Amino acid sequence: MSSNKMYKLFQTLALLVLVLFVGIQSKAQSRVIGELPDSSNILQQIFIEDAELIDSLITNVDSLKSKSSSSLAEVLFNPEMRLIHGDTIKLKTIEVEEQLTYRQRDSAKIQDIHPQDSPDLKGFTLNSKDGTAQITFKGSIRLNGAYDFNGLAHRDNFKTIDIPVESESQGARFFMSGHQTRFGIEATKKTGLGPILMRLESDYLGTEHGYRLRHVYGLFMDVLAGQTWSVFGDPSSIPWTVDLEGPNSSVSKRTVQIRYSHLLSPKLRWTVSIESPELDLEIADSLRILQDFPDIATRFKRLTNWGHLQTALIFRSLAYNIDQSGALGYGALLSGRYEFNDKKEILFQLVGGRGIAHYISSISGNGLDIAYDETTKEYHPLDIFGGFVSYGVDWNDNIYSYFTPGFIYMPGRSFQPDNTFKFSAYFSGNIFWNVIPGVRVGGEYSYGSRINKDKQKGKANRISFILYYDF
Repeated sequence: MSSNKMYKLFQTLALLVLVLFVGIQSKAQSRVIGELPDSSNILQQIFIEDAELIDSLITNVDSLKSKSSSSLAEVLFNPEMRLIHGDTIKLKTIEVEEQLTYRQRDSAKIQDIHPQDSPDLKGFTLNSKDGTAQITFKGSIRLNGAYDFNGLAHRDNFKTIDIPVESESQGARFFMSGHQTRFGIEATKKTGLGPILMRLESDYLGTEHGYRLRHVYGLFMDVLAGQTWSVFGDPSSIPWTVDLEGPNSSVSKRTVQIRYSHLLSPKLRWTVSIESPELDLEIADSLRILQDFPDIATRFKRLTNWGHLQTALIFRSLAYNIDQSGALGYGALLSGRYEFNDKKEILFQLVGGRGIAHYISSISGNGLDIAYDETTKEYHPLDIFGGFVSYGVDWNDNIYSYFTPGFIYMPGRSFQPDNTFKFSAYFSGNIFWNVIPGVRVGGEYSYGSRINKDKQKGKANRISFILYYDF
């Protein structure tokens, strides 16, 4: 028998075994769902109205799509299986029966996928002799550069809050950098209670372009512990961009956390986390204010045959005095992805809240969670609202683009200085080309504008590029 025939026979037998296995697991899962401990029942009841709202929003849209399709996001999201298709993971609806290439059981698959992370399908893998453990080494050499027509102050990222206003205008500038280069390690081990997964990923965008940890966490039995994307976020609704920050209002913050994730139904997952608190506040260098309570985030993610819809909430205790007194911060996020067909999609995020600037990519780090009133000698949490919509299109199997407008609005307080940031608009359009497996190039045009409280304005235009060499 030829090697090709033996391979096809092996594929057929493996598929039959997989069907039987998934059927058994589905029955086992149906017995477990609903048998929650009392505390989980209480939390489930608190948020059940949100889940019902999501269901009502998607019921009619679901009927517009074929029932024979399954979303790649759905398969990645389901803890019982994972699907890998193509060189780069893109969350697209595919015909599972025709294009399914790989499935594996992974009961701890609750981490998030972000376009800026290292490719999931790359790396060199070493397996243990008994076959119960493996370790994968990954690398992504990245060279990025840009030409700023009117001198955006930030070197590596297109952050609209850094746009100089009329009185601070700058000249043109060109730069290149290799500091986005990534290196990562992933390890898995099979146990009688399910697999253990550990991940470490780093780059060189730390202080003075030093070594920086991006991700470092472990997964076991639907519990994640370590540093990764906050539960108050939705990385799979963020478009591919050449710029590292992405849309100016995208909610994509990495935090140290402990999260628990639970399937309420085959397509509805609830996740809750406690996350390390970090107050974005401008204070004197000699003053150190400690936070006495963690940030608490939760979300519901509903997968459909056209994409997904998600709601997320966060609650923060903002301690801004030495005695740890403060105020309550809170925020809400609505996000999702709608796939028109296998070539076109819409991604979006809408966010609003008070004291949550720390979680919004282009605002974080500018001391805008709260502001100090010199007159009353008191701090006040700041309101913030933002959103973006992105249109993605695959021109062919190897070339794709995203076109993304967005905004951020901060009403501010009357006591804040006149040069305080108030509003910014954003637009980017790009094109990526997967040259060969492991080699990708991208180009992007970005436009941004900034308006201060005193109505001074500034704008920036940038053309940027990036080259990826992934292994």
